[in-house]
Amino acid sequence: MEGKDGERRARFGGPPSLLGRRSRPIRENKFLILFVDVCVKTLVEAGRKYRWQRPEHCPKCQGVRVWGHGYFEAYLDEAGSACVVLKRYRCPECGVVIRLRPMGYWRRVQATIAVVRQSVMDRLEKGRWPPGCNSARGRHWLRALRRQVRTRLGMSYAERIAEGFLELLRRGVCAVSRAL
Repeated sequence: MEGKDGERRARFGGPPSLLGRRSRPIRENKFLILFVDVCVKTLVEAGRKYRWQRPEHCPKCQGVRVWGHGYFEAYLDEAGSACVVLKRYRCPECGVVIRLRPMGYWRRVQATIAVVRQSVMDRLEKGRWPPGCNSARGRHWLRALRRQVRTRLGMSYAERIAEGFLELLRRGVCAVSRAL
């Protein structure tokens, strides 16, 4: 073959479509979330200057070498429209990235668990969303909650959604997640 691809194939031996890709072992569980007791308003004010407490060991492999791995931004309702800068750590032994997140939040949900619970309970009891609650977001939560209750707790809870929410909360399940 002639041309650029032909030259690469002759030099490196292999199809051009696979050249340039690095072969790395695929790791399971790319990241873990550790919930820490921290005030969101303090995080907004301090930004990257907040002094995060490093985990003593890796929660996955119990390794003691945990390194700082930069920051990531998250939007949380308590912070308003401001981004909250959260800390990441990495375990060099197992390769897992540990994300620190304020307590009281579920993974991938911007509102606190208390706000979600209050909104859903108001809707179930009074038939309307509380003032200030985005109704589209609330419908998303309620639809996901009904699905989680039916799937995880069975049809006996299908008409007792409020009890199902509390049971899922007790089990540590994100009750408003679309993922099962």
